[in-house]
Amino acid sequence: MADRLAKEAARSKDTNIAFNRIPKTTLYYEVEEEAKRQWQSEGENCPKAATTKQYFPTVHDRLNMKISMTPSIAAIVTGHGKTRAYLHHFKLLEHATCVCKHGDQTTDHLLYHCTLLQTQREVLKQNILKIGNWPASNNDPITKHRDSFITFIKSTDFGLL
Repeated sequence: MADRLAKEAARSKDTNIAFNRIPKTTLYYEVEEEAKRQWQSEGENCPKAATTKQYFPTVHDRLNMKISMTPSIAAIVTGHGKTRAYLHHFKLLEHATCVCKHGDQTTDHLLYHCTLLQTQREVLKQNILKIGNWPASNNDPITKHRDSFITFIKSTDFGLL
């Protein structure tokens, strides 16, 4: 009988709408998803944040990642703050050359080339090679090898670099 009445109501053009409200949770979800789409679109069209885009190609990936963001982690994944290249860009240092003297101190240099971080890099490299390739693309360490990558960053003494 319930099925018959439901079909009858669905076919009737004269039936009054008994419920026309959207649940708040649905509305919140839709607004949140639209905000993420807009954020992603703006990020893709923005000429800045190139380093961050390498580590986090999508907003969805970053938001789903459980990371306790520290100043050191933020400095590596954004390229801002603690590297000599960044400080030189703002004329806070005379040159961007790393203390190791083997290139400008960028986040890529610290991760892949700095001789002062050779020991820490070897640990990271061995962990990545267990299931991946070295050198890894920039988003692999943070997405696939997060714990090893964060250990590498935490073991980096930016004060000495």
